Amino acid sequence: MVTTHSGSPLPRYPNMKPMAAALALLQMSSMTQAQEAAQTGAPQLEQVIVSANRRIEKLEDVPQSISVLTGETLERNNVREFDDIVNLSPALTISTGTQVGTNSINMRGIGTTSNNIGIEGDVAVIVDDMPYAQAQQAFRDQSDVARVEVLKGPQSTMFGKSAIAGAVVITTKPIGAGPMKGKLSLFRSSDDEYRVQTSVSGRMSDTVGVRVFASKTNFPGLLYNLTTDSMQNGSGGKTFFAKVQWQVTPDLDVQLAPRYDHALRTGNTAAINSIGPGVGYLYNKNYKALSNTEVLRGINVSQFNTTIRNDSPTGLEATDRGIGVRVNYLFPDSSPMAGHALTSITSVDNNKSNDFRDNDNIDLVSTFYQLDHFGKPSGINESPEINGTMDTKMTSQEFRLTSPDSGNFRYLAGLWIARTSIDRTYRRGNPFVKETSWTNYETSSSVLNRALYFNGSWDFIPKHTLTGGVRLTRESNDYMFHTIDSLLSSAPNNVHTGENYYNAPKHHENYVTGKLGYGYKLTPNTMVYGTASTGTKGVAYDMTSGANNVNVFKRLPLAPEEATSYEAGFKANLWNNRATLNLAVFKTRFRDYQTSATERFSDGSQASVLYSIPKIQTQGFEADATALITREFLLSANLAFTRATVVNWRQGPCYSGAKDCTVPNELVPGAFLRDASGGLMPNSPKWKTNVGGEYTLPIKSFKTAINANVRAQSRVQGAISQDPSLKRPGHAIVDLGASIAGRGGKYKLSVGVKNLFDHHYSVGNGGTFLNFKQTSGPDIRSYGWQPARDAFRYYTARLDVNF
Repeated sequence: MVTTHSGSPLPRYPNMKPMAAALALLQMSSMTQAQEAAQTGAPQLEQVIVSANRRIEKLEDVPQSISVLTGETLERNNVREFDDIVNLSPALTISTGTQVGTNSINMRGIGTTSNNIGIEGDVAVIVDDMPYAQAQQAFRDQSDVARVEVLKGPQSTMFGKSAIAGAVVITTKPIGAGPMKGKLSLFRSSDDEYRVQTSVSGRMSDTVGVRVFASKTNFPGLLYNLTTDSMQNGSGGKTFFAKVQWQVTPDLDVQLAPRYDHALRTGNTAAINSIGPGVGYLYNKNYKALSNTEVLRGINVSQFNTTIRNDSPTGLEATDRGIGVRVNYLFPDSSPMAGHALTSITSVDNNKSNDFRDNDNIDLVSTFYQLDHFGKPSGINESPEINGTMDTKMTSQEFRLTSPDSGNFRYLAGLWIARTSIDRTYRRGNPFVKETSWTNYETSSSVLNRALYFNGSWDFIPKHTLTGGVRLTRESNDYMFHTIDSLLSSAPNNVHTGENYYNAPKHHENYVTGKLGYGYKLTPNTMVYGTASTGTKGVAYDMTSGANNVNVFKRLPLAPEEATSYEAGFKANLWNNRATLNLAVFKTRFRDYQTSATERFSDGSQASVLYSIPKIQTQGFEADATALITREFLLSANLAFTRATVVNWRQGPCYSGAKDCTVPNELVPGAFLRDASGGLMPNSPKWKTNVGGEYTLPIKSFKTAINANVRAQSRVQGAISQDPSLKRPGHAIVDLGASIAGRGGKYKLSVGVKNLFDHHYSVGNGGTFLNFKQTSGPDIRSYGWQPARDAFRYYTARLDVNF
């Protein structure tokens, strides 16, 4: 017999793997409650379940702050990309870099912005128990998703070092329990986005189940390139994946899940939206062909301009191929381990990407007019592009032993082994023109990670529960950086750095992370809790173009990044399961926080290098609430109040125009930095909220509903350097929608309007765009902006057909 958390017996489902069986049982329980509610006339919410502890549990039984986006929420808000998930979760933000590959995911204001292969992100993304090796893999279509769990605060104990600030756990839709059924979804927007998605799922026999999903999506973008007559800052892709489950015996099942994904994201380009008066010349006042009137011809410079002139593409193209194999064994009733489950999860993934950029943001070949080695216009008719490739391979093996859900003590023990190798090449500019900051390098990394972990819950007396976990990690890594050649714009006499190898000594590291929590059940449906947790990310190496400078290697490796977090909260299922409320307060401190920023060196050169900030912290308050006001009216609200700050960083970088760069650089004699202590963490709004509701109209023939969603956030600082020109104002966006569906569930038509009030806002830093010199007088400065996907009002229509 399989038992619930409370110990009540439930029948075993021999054709389901243990976790799927637990999910099915919770769903069955929810359906039973709904049936009872229907009989009594009382409406109820559906049960929300999570897998934060690598086992299926009710949300209100887990003592930590978790926000859950259900399949219904994702569908109602037309979620496609990871950016859409961020819009619905106040704890999450995205930092947009100069290239898509440098975008980062931030949790409670903490994240790492870098395309550096010598450092991992701070927020892990896990899909069906398989993690992404690099944060950039998350910026693609999130397809066929059943549930998204946003786990806040250090999650290193359960999910490893890349979850030091939190984790986003994505679960795709399961194989249907009945006969084969299919679904087709068609989506179109007024600004030319389209999506075609189809799936087939069900049982082919008593022992074999299959689910197949395929999609093709495309959004051309919001910026219009006058030069190429094409759109920019769009995204789209092609996705295919399948699940095949075979019930080998009543106690053993195997699932294979191959997948393929091709994504193209054409960002992060800025459009000029402000320029000073006068006529000037780009780079050098003598180059008449590069006057602002010629460079910006046809562009109407205005606050919300969406036209650009680029002669080279900008974006990230990536292809991902992988397969996951899950084997589950449920020990028979006659075994001493009866009720325990042993699970093996194997994954193999290969991600190949190419990030590219028009590095001068114009369509005239600026290289042609810039100075060569002899100080004369080069005459080289070649655009100063950026082009980088990355080949990431990851294999992992995990074993888990899961105890039964019954009893006062429940536990999970696991073994994790993973190997990740990354090969990266990078070229920027032209080797004969120093103003293009010519760089040509190749670098590689290899990381072997082994871990043992344990997590358990003990109801030591009625209403009182202790939870705890520990993870023992052993990591070995190798890093190589090969500078083929480089020529910095500040290099004297156009001196090339030439070829240089840096092989980091093989590094071995052991570290321990853990968590401890206490929960008290005020009633069977309400709980107060307190938790403490730690996280460690390990040492980091600087493997970017900044590593061409010998000063960078002197500081490697950077110390391990570590976190200590405290959280207290309240969880309640109220009003006879018609409302839920989750509250949390938190404070997390990070030591030796690893991030990238621009530094100037004593030879006059500058580069984006990896820093280790002695101390930062994030603290605040979070609230999630859902209420079924009436049988027809569902309302949900989420709020995050966050103060993420730099506590101690006396060796902070100088930004253009800073007047307090008086702190001597401890590593570079003769250079100066600024004390950045007390600054704000980038892209971390003080408050961010999301409120959504759906009202079902009392029409018998059809199921008709209207919905609305409002999200808002306060202003943000755009860079950790505290550059005031990169601050972005807050915004509030209102979406409306309506749907009509047949009572039999065969079809559903949904329409909507995004950004109802047409509120324009920027999603990334623009800052200084292009500067022009006048023949006399001050320079002409210009600025740019990167409009968000929904920075302009647009309309949507979606048709879902079940067959």
